Amino acid sequence: MRKNTFSRRTLLRNTAHLTVLGSAPVLLHACKKAEFSCQDVSGLNEQDAELRAALQYVDRSPHDSTKRCGNCAFYVAGKENQCGQCTLVKGPIHPLGYCNSWATKG
Repeated sequence: MRKNTFSRRTLLRNTAHLTVLGSAPVLLHACKKAEFSCQDVSGLNEQDAELRAALQYVDRSPHDSTKRCGNCAFYVAGKENQCGQCTLVKGPIHPLGYCNSWATKG
């Protein structure tokens, strides 16, 4: 017969590891709740969708933090954690997004 070699310390340490690992999905889900996308263009007509594509709008600016929709002269902010609007590009606009018509607020 095999003798159990687990000590109380080993049991507690393993339980702590499982507890931390078990909470990881909850933490990831909470972080993802803050993320949102502004790519749904299903309500746009063909011309507005083509203009959006021609101006190469993206949800995340490839430039430094100063060149993004939230800092653009044409951006109209939405509520917190929601898409805003643009006076040039139709459809939902992410504050961290970017397009080729970006202009500094004056």
